[in-house]
Amino acid sequence: MWSSGALSSALSSLMANPLALSVASNNIANAGDPDYPRRRLLTAPAGSDGGSLGIGRGVDVVGVEAIRNDLVETRLRQETAAKSGAETLAEGLKNIENVFNDANGSGLLDSLTNFFNSFQPLSQDRSSLNFREQLKLNANALVNAFHTRSSDLTQIKSSADKAISADLDQINSLAKQIADLTMEIKSEDITHPVPDLRDRRAALVKQLSTYVDINEVESGTDYQITTKNNRLLVFNNTAWSITAADVDSSIGKGSLRSALDIRDTYVPKYLGALDQLAYEITQRVNAIHSAGYDLNGNTNIDFFAPLALATDAARLITLDPAVAADTREIAASTYGSGTENGVALQLGNLLHDPVFSRGSVTDQYGNLIYAIGTDSSSAQSSATEHDGLLTQLQNRRQSFSGVSIDEESMQILQFQRAYEASARVIQVVDELLKTTLNIGAA
Repeated sequence: MWSSGALSSALSSLMANPLALSVASNNIANAGDPDYPRRRLLTAPAGSDGGSLGIGRGVDVVGVEAIRNDLVETRLRQETAAKSGAETLAEGLKNIENVFNDANGSGLLDSLTNFFNSFQPLSQDRSSLNFREQLKLNANALVNAFHTRSSDLTQIKSSADKAISADLDQINSLAKQIADLTMEIKSEDITHPVPDLRDRRAALVKQLSTYVDINEVESGTDYQITTKNNRLLVFNNTAWSITAADVDSSIGKGSLRSALDIRDTYVPKYLGALDQLAYEITQRVNAIHSAGYDLNGNTNIDFFAPLALATDAARLITLDPAVAADTREIAASTYGSGTENGVALQLGNLLHDPVFSRGSVTDQYGNLIYAIGTDSSSAQSSATEHDGLLTQLQNRRQSFSGVSIDEESMQILQFQRAYEASARVIQVVDELLKTTLNIGAA
């Protein structure tokens, strides 16, 4: 009968439009959340009433859908990892740069300069115990400067190692939470989609992408997350743990990769250069000093304790015990008579003489500082660039998935009018039925 079809259509509309109104109201309530994707009510035609004309029976509510652009979401994850990695690297390199900061007058360059310049007055008065004592003080200051910077770099390496462990813990924890949510989503999706669960999972995936660059794939009933080097983290409701042994440079971008680079690349690079400088200073100073004579006429005395290798030289450099105990052991003369000042002059000139593997002492130190500054500046520029790119992508996401108060307000009016129209249909059908019954009774 025509009346049942009309009533069915109108009643389904009366049920659907309040639900649509609730969805719009929820959108407006969450309009201030930049990570909230707006929802829309999913509906479908209820099908034919079985009559010869094939008139539909109204509308069925299928569920609620969150509006997302998969391409933008993928780029957002990638850029989140890139930005996080760039910021972690920039911070680590800035810490390394601060180790070699000479701005306050107490840096390694000042210690090097003071040490080698201390040989100049000694070359003019080789017998002065005051000049010898000042040289010893400046030598100890240089030794301490090397020790401090070696210790500071080692501490930065240790901090990076702890950061790697912390990142791995977070990655494994997030993977487990994502797997658990995926199980809930699969259970709920059997009856109807639940966007809130998917939003919670998306938030966890976003957080995960700050630590490591990931690929997220949902195909049919399967869901998985892998790292850029195809290490499986999540498959459906199962999470796989990742350990330090699984991590290398192929892991992709993110804070984990940058902490790894600080620990395994940058700190060894700069510490190695510092060790090489300390080693070459030790070798060159000892070679000249051992050829000279002290105040007692003795020769073949090292100024620094000999080092067999450049490895750990900045940590191990120290004065020779004889020189540390008695400044008379400092050799300044070329000949045993003590009347020549050639040794003191040669040692003093080492600061600027290009006799080391990479030029003079100042050349080697300057190259080290330049390399650190260049790497630090490049990392900071990269962090700024990725921050800008991420902002652009967030704006694109907002334009596609974000809530517009004006649009939602228009939707509310539309749902209200549709509801009123459906109610009017029921009223009209009721009136027509009454009229028909009255005619039949007459």
